[in-house]
Amino acid sequence: MSAPRHPEPLRPDAGAGEAPTHGTAYHRLATLRPEWSRWWRPLLAVAVALVAYTIFASLLLVGTVVVLGLAGADLSIGRLLGDPTSPLDVFLQCGFAAIALPSALVGVRLGGWRPLDLLWSVAGRFRWSLLRGTASIVLLVFALVAALPLMLGDAHLAPGLSAGRIVAVIVLLVVLAPLQAAGEEVAFRGLGQQAVGTWLRHPAWAIVIPVPFALIGRGYSAQALLGAAVLGLACGYVAWKTGGMELPILLHLAVVGMTSLAALFGGPVAPQGPVTVIAIVATALVLGTLTDHRERTGSTQAVTRPADAPAPRLARV
Repeated sequence: MSAPRHPEPLRPDAGAGEAPTHGTAYHRLATLRPEWSRWWRPLLAVAVALVAYTIFASLLLVGTVVVLGLAGADLSIGRLLGDPTSPLDVFLQCGFAAIALPSALVGVRLGGWRPLDLLWSVAGRFRWSLLRGTASIVLLVFALVAALPLMLGDAHLAPGLSAGRIVAVIVLLVVLAPLQAAGEEVAFRGLGQQAVGTWLRHPAWAIVIPVPFALIGRGYSAQALLGAAVLGLACGYVAWKTGGMELPILLHLAVVGMTSLAALFGGPVAPQGPVTVIAIVATALVLGTLTDHRERTGSTQAVTRPADAPAPRLARV
């Protein structure tokens, strides 16, 4: 179906008899058109995303095995994907998370029948300007947490690490960690929140329900699950509050970088320990407070798509 020639009035995110004074929150953007908000649309979007992820993951795994085989490498290296100091393990862990990004985009486009611009933010685009002034705060907080072992004099390299191996891990993280953060956030806080928001109006449901699915594959350690759950809830809150994916991706990226450095330089700061959890919660609250001041919203309000904005276009399938 082609896009209409003239903009249609935007259907406000308001209940029956409720004045359309507020805009549409991020998690409710899939309700802007009735074609997107059929009860089965979110299920189809998630199903298509899962199929796409399976295909991409298979290609990544097969391609890695073929390259390693041609190079004569030991294929047993990194079999359990549990060594954060192994370049192969880091590549595969980041890679499997990064391919969630194209998978979610395919799910929204083909399954949800929606254009991709509203997946990024209520503004219909990735708001690079939103990162100015906040990136330095987030990165500084987690840089200090990562450097805490150095300040306490308890840092040490993991045994058996060569300089080449350390450099390889750091290079891989610089290249792939942003894609890993974007993949997980767009899949769980983007596609996930908007899928739940199609059915349920209150943002708490959209923030909480995707979290258990994001914990799959995180291991069985209570500490690891707690850390991942806190990060998921914090990023979900920031996504709703700021109306988009920019700052959740930034927060997730900062945590990935900090935990990766903590794995290379041992010390008293565990990747999912209390110091990290406190840093995640505090940073999320700071980002929410900055949003309140910048956008003049209340503590229970979020940045929304204006109620008088023209209706978003229909996507060609």
